[in-house]
Amino acid sequence: MRHGIWFVGAVAILAAFGCSAPTAPDCVGFTPTSPEMICVTGSARYFGIEGGFWAVGGDDGKTYDPLGALPAAFRHDGLRVRLLARVRNDLVSFHMAGPIVEIIEIRRL
Repeated sequence: MRHGIWFVGAVAILAAFGCSAPTAPDCVGFTPTSPEMICVTGSARYFGIEGGFWAVGGDDGKTYDPLGALPAAFRHDGLRVRLLARVRNDLVSFHMAGPIVEIIEIRRL
């Protein structure tokens, strides 16, 4: 019982100070210019639902659905990428894969 209370207390303290998962090495120097700006490392993935589409499976476990389409040069299943993007909470998609993002910059890792 004592260990359970200690664990809950530690989680509460970390949440209070806004601690999150470690930043991916390729995003270490990233400083967002707005709350919607994100840096993600992950892999290009093809999803065969809703007519098929390409997205980025982030190392954080989320799937990022690019606005428009993933650029053709990055449409290789499993290709490792770093994505600087703006989360577009003002849009919806039939894909329902994850957050819709407007790609600002994308590069191979």
